[in-house]
Amino acid sequence: MYKILFKNKINLLFLLISFLCLINVVGIDNVSFKSTEWLYIGESSQHQLGWHFFKNDIWRFPLGSNPNYGDEFSNSIVFADAIPILALFFKSLKSFIPGSFQYFSFWYFICFFLQLFFSFKIIKKFTGSDLYSVIGSFFFLISPIFIYRVDEHVALASQWLLLFTLYLGLTQKIDKAKLPWILLIILSSLINLYFTAMVGAVYSLLRIFNLKFEKEIFFKLIKDFFIMSLLLLLSLYVVGYFEIRVADSLSAAFGKYKLNLLSIFDPVNSIFNISWSWFLPDIKLSRSEEIEGFNYFGLGQILMFLFVFTLFLNKNNKTNLFSIKNNKEIKAFILISFLFTLWALSNKISFGTYTLVEIPLNKYIFGAFSMFATTGRMFWIVNYFLLILSIIIIYKCFKKKTSLLIIALFLIIQVADTSAGLKDKIKSFTPSKRTIFLKDQIWGDLFTKYKIVKTTYPVGWSRLLNSFAYSMEYYNIEKTNIVNLGRSNRKASSETRYYLYDNFKKKKLASDTVYIVDNLGHMRHLKHIFKNENVGFFYRDNVWAMVMNEKERMNDNDKKIFNAVKLKLLKINDVQNLNFKDKDNYYGFGWSHNLGKPGVWSEGPISTLLFRTDNTYGDLKLEISCRPYITKKNNILEFDIYVNNSLNKNMKLTNKNQDETFEILIKEKLIENNE
Repeated sequence: MYKILFKNKINLLFLLISFLCLINVVGIDNVSFKSTEWLYIGESSQHQLGWHFFKNDIWRFPLGSNPNYGDEFSNSIVFADAIPILALFFKSLKSFIPGSFQYFSFWYFICFFLQLFFSFKIIKKFTGSDLYSVIGSFFFLISPIFIYRVDEHVALASQWLLLFTLYLGLTQKIDKAKLPWILLIILSSLINLYFTAMVGAVYSLLRIFNLKFEKEIFFKLIKDFFIMSLLLLLSLYVVGYFEIRVADSLSAAFGKYKLNLLSIFDPVNSIFNISWSWFLPDIKLSRSEEIEGFNYFGLGQILMFLFVFTLFLNKNNKTNLFSIKNNKEIKAFILISFLFTLWALSNKISFGTYTLVEIPLNKYIFGAFSMFATTGRMFWIVNYFLLILSIIIIYKCFKKKTSLLIIALFLIIQVADTSAGLKDKIKSFTPSKRTIFLKDQIWGDLFTKYKIVKTTYPVGWSRLLNSFAYSMEYYNIEKTNIVNLGRSNRKASSETRYYLYDNFKKKKLASDTVYIVDNLGHMRHLKHIFKNENVGFFYRDNVWAMVMNEKERMNDNDKKIFNAVKLKLLKINDVQNLNFKDKDNYYGFGWSHNLGKPGVWSEGPISTLLFRTDNTYGDLKLEISCRPYITKKNNILEFDIYVNNSLNKNMKLTNKNQDETFEILIKEKLIENNE
């Protein structure tokens, strides 16, 4: 027993360190599989709730199908970013696990351990020193790009996959390690597809670099790629990646969520506006670059790179670095790092707030890159490779004791600098606890009686999720369309909205559903439709809920606030600019966002504007300025205009992407109660 422990002393040390990291990040109270409340903060809400619905559903095929999470436009557990491999495993144990169950603290523990393990294995392979490799591995454990994902985005904390990739690429002959590469690529697809893209790209480049231009070897390469692609596609299909259309996998974020040339020196991440450095100032980058382009090295790592660069140029180190400079695998990764850096920078290369180069792309090329549009993440593997290379070079250029002192000094600087960000993650004595958003008793009464919860604005990324996620698990809700999904079927979600609004217009409500009203404009429209029906409207915890046949449950305060809901006043000769983010607006159903820009998109068969006037002026004229979206397929935009359900006029717009103004004449007899 003693021999076994001694032989595995490094792994035991890493297990202990990983557990200490776990309890410091999530808190000792939240380590338990039964502890779920802490997950209902930020993006982790979607991971836990997606898993909750998946666990409670029957087995389907594809195995990752999760139709109750995103009712009518759902896809699979993959797009809840809930670590599909663990979701599938623990669902198979559903009969043996408690009702409230989470595996994310366990996954964080795995990530801490494997982050240490693979970085240690790589450094040990090149140095042969246990102590030096252990110290070097701590750089990877506290790396800002790793720690900032922990306790926030569980799948993207799996960066040990990149270290595993570097381990295989730097220490194994590419043509003799096919099985580990296949397993790694498939494993990554069961965690997060961004890692699959990175691992697959590295493997492909290494095989190409190693290619000898012989007919037999070339056909062998084609055969290997075919087999790997077939196995990967099968894995993707079984776990549920193809539950959405290819078009839905594309994103408009390419060229936006990217690396900036100064990202490695910028210590601030815009999500929480927390600086990861005590010493370096914030570099003002765009918010999207600071979020997904965040790649701060840390002062210790930056100084180590500069130190290593001088060593590399020093002719006295020529002999010491001979094995490094002539290592085929390292040379290959230097080229791979250059290509990945270009990928991370995208087609728009920026230096701070300045755009140095912007390359226009063909729409098909742009579409292909948009599948993995958040390109700032592609620099992670470059970050880790440069760190590994620096640690190895220091060891090669100095005696063992001296190299230990140097690496320890840089580690101390790194810890001192990045502790500015690390301290925000230390929660061992003040563990994460969710904010109780829903405090009113009405929610417990409604969610106990009704097991379907829906929003009046069903989309793939609902702003209501954080408020309702915990309660939906607590009361074991069976279906919901209040979801956050990494990717969703946009066509299906649009059709869901059209169908829902058509039912509202026809005064049809599901008798088994609690409807959560998304915004004040929707509430105004719903009051206009259902004010004389047996429908309960409840204003609790600053949110409106609507339930069929529950009107008698409304209390005096509900009735008072309900009666105070009025259409927004539109003054005569007033000019209004519509904005989808404006909570106090003139639009009811049938409108959507304009990609963060001013204005709103009309959406679906019906789009409604609701307003009242302050006095009766007789006949009124409403002027509307718009920019029609004209395509080759639909070169005329034709629609009917109704005023208080009476046909007013037919319109035809033909000017592509040009502002047009049209008039609506409203007869006095159509104006009822100034509405």
